[in-house]
Amino acid sequence: MWLCKKSFRCRGVGPGLAAEQEPAKADIAYEAILAILYACRVPGQQISDQDLMHKLNLGRTRVREALCRLAAEGKIQWIPQRGFFTRPMVEGALVDLYDHARDSLVRSLTRMRPQVLESWTVSDESSPDELASVAEAIFTRITEGAANCEACKYIQRFCFNTHALRMEITTSELRPNFVGSLAGLSGAMSQIGTAKSLVESALLNHLELEMGAVSRVVREVNERGLTRRPR
Repeated sequence: MWLCKKSFRCRGVGPGLAAEQEPAKADIAYEAILAILYACRVPGQQISDQDLMHKLNLGRTRVREALCRLAAEGKIQWIPQRGFFTRPMVEGALVDLYDHARDSLVRSLTRMRPQVLESWTVSDESSPDELASVAEAIFTRITEGAANCEACKYIQRFCFNTHALRMEITTSELRPNFVGSLAGLSGAMSQIGTAKSLVESALLNHLELEMGAVSRVVREVNERGLTRRPR
């Protein structure tokens, strides 16, 4: 079964029982490629393993292993005899992601143990990437706090596959609404130990805002010709 790197910490296992280990070379390649795909990706764009090899100074085997892992996790697509592609921005697929993520996050929220959470800064001056990263950090923290590895696995995929959508929202006229909603969620998270109903309301409001923008963003991205659909 898939086990996240923070599973021992989530379950309260002390460092003596779960000592930190050096990351394997395969994990280093995976994380490096994941960071590149987060930072610069066009929906439906072919991923060049040669470019990744040169950019990261990695061998072909490591790059291919990382890409196969990403494809198995549903974060990219593999098309036989064509290669690897970033996932296209498809309305139905995004709506399904949000439906499942909402259920998973609400269940995780109810199971979170009392704890002190870090604070997240949200302001009008925050960059699109900073705003998207805050939302994704909150989603991830909720599932980590519930100590549910399968939920963490799904929410990681959800955050990755909806990152481009958040970037589009935060560079559009919907940005003020996104900032206000995210600020409300961030503030509510500080009361997770005493007012979970408040957090749940703020969480659902923010997810509804993002999900409500799916149709518009997909249409605008397709009109600009950004999505490349591999055949």
